[in-house]
Amino acid sequence: MTDTAIHISGFRKEYPAARRKEMRLAVKNLDLDVPAGGLFGFLGPNGAGKTTTIKMLLGFIPPTQGSATLFGVPVEDPDARRAVGYLPEQPYFPKFLTAQEVVAAHAGFAGLHGRAGKDHTEALLRRVGAYEYRNLRLSKCSKGMVQRVGLATALAGDPQLLIMDEPSSGLDPIGRKELRELLQELKDEGKTLFISSHLLSEMESLCDRVAVLHQGELVACGAPSEITQGDDEVAVLLESMDGDETLAQEIATLGGSLAPQAEGLRSRLVAPAAVLYRVMGLLEQHKARVISVTQRHETLEDAFLRLVGSTGQ
Repeated sequence: MTDTAIHISGFRKEYPAARRKEMRLAVKNLDLDVPAGGLFGFLGPNGAGKTTTIKMLLGFIPPTQGSATLFGVPVEDPDARRAVGYLPEQPYFPKFLTAQEVVAAHAGFAGLHGRAGKDHTEALLRRVGAYEYRNLRLSKCSKGMVQRVGLATALAGDPQLLIMDEPSSGLDPIGRKELRELLQELKDEGKTLFISSHLLSEMESLCDRVAVLHQGELVACGAPSEITQGDDEVAVLLESMDGDETLAQEIATLGGSLAPQAEGLRSRLVAPAAVLYRVMGLLEQHKARVISVTQRHETLEDAFLRLVGSTGQ
C-alpha cells in the first residue's frame, strides 16, 4: 500500500452565487498530501471549504477542477472507498431503527452476516460506548448517542482511512474524553485519521500534522509545532488606569498590544518575551499596578487566529 493515504492536486470547486451571474469559489487550487498512518487535522473557520473538500474526496460531488487519490486509487473509482470509513458532522439514520439495527446493517454492507455480523456489531457498540443503549430507538437517543452510533458505522468495515467531520459534535465532556482515547487507539493500530474539527486544543495534542484552510485556500500545513510561532510571549494583567491609550501606543512600538478586560476594570498586555524588561520599565514609568505576569507559548488556537483572523473572515 502507498505511503500516501490522500493526495489532492489542484482541487477547485465553484458554485453559482445566489442571485448573481458570477460563480462562488468554495475551494481554490488545493494541493495536499496526507501520509498513511497517524492523525491529520483539517482546520478552518466556518465556510472555509473543509466539508466541500471532504465531499469531493468521497466522490459525493465532483471538483470543478483537479484530482485526488485515496491510497493511490482515483476518487472517481468506487474501489477507492473500500478502505474508507466516513463520519459526517450530523449523521442521519431512520429514527425508527435501534442503534444495534443501524450498526448491524453497516456490518452487513461490509460483508459480515449471521453470528459474525452480530458479534462484530456488539464489539463496535462496546467500543464507542453505545452498547448499553443498543436496543433504544434512535428517536429516543440524544445527539451525542447518535454521534456514537455514527462512529460505529464508520468503523464497521475496519477501514484503513477514517474521514471524520466534527466527530465531537454533540458529545459531552465525558464523551469527548472517550473519543480522544478511541482516536489514539485507532492511531496506534496504524490507521489514518483525517479529521475536521473546531476543537483546536484537542487537535494540537492529538495530531501529527494539520492543515489550515481559509476562504478555500491552504494557508498552513505541517506539524502543530511547525505552525505555531517559536518565540514566547509574556502576558501582563494590569489594573486599568488613565493614560492606557498612551501606554498602548508605546507598547505597540515594542511589538506588543494592550486591550481592556473584565468590563474595563483590567487591561491585558501581550508582548514578545525578549522585550520583557523594556515593558516593565514602561509600566514603572506609567505607575501601572501589575496583577500578574505569565510567560506563554503560542498555541495552535493562537496560530489559527493569527492565520485566519479573529473573526475568520
